[in-house]
Amino acid sequence: ARDAEAVRELGAAEVLDHHAPDLGERLRAAAPDGCDVHLDTSGRGVLADAVESLARGGRLVAMVGLGSGPAALPVSRLYTRDASIVGFAISNATTADLAEAARGVVGVLTRTPWRPRIADRLPLSRTAEAHRRLEAGRVRGRLVLTPS
Repeated sequence: ARDAEAVRELGAAEVLDHHAPDLGERLRAAAPDGCDVHLDTSGRGVLADAVESLARGGRLVAMVGLGSGPAALPVSRLYTRDASIVGFAISNATTADLAEAARGVVGVLTRTPWRPRIADRLPLSRTAEAHRRLEAGRVRGRLVLTPS
């Protein structure tokens, strides 16, 4: 919610607060035919909800573990939507994969007004502090570590 206006200024057609208790309803209203891709980086994803958000042929991309326990996988909903679930772990990426991703990021940065929000710049000697701040959830944006 704190970043909604900034996200709209960057061109987002819809902005949804992931903390909203009626998020599922809002998502269905914003994308009545479903989403082509549901990207979950939260680690708190619920498979059934994520599958419900998918369009026909959609993909659920899990970038971290989903949920904290056994997750019910709604196989029939995946099947009837021709949908799929894929995992992504950057540690499995090859050097060529990483180079291609870097070119994509450079492309976004050169073709759009989007820029990452820098929350703070810290010398490398304060890396432990940076980790503590990140783990405590007290950072809005990116922390940049500098050599000096």
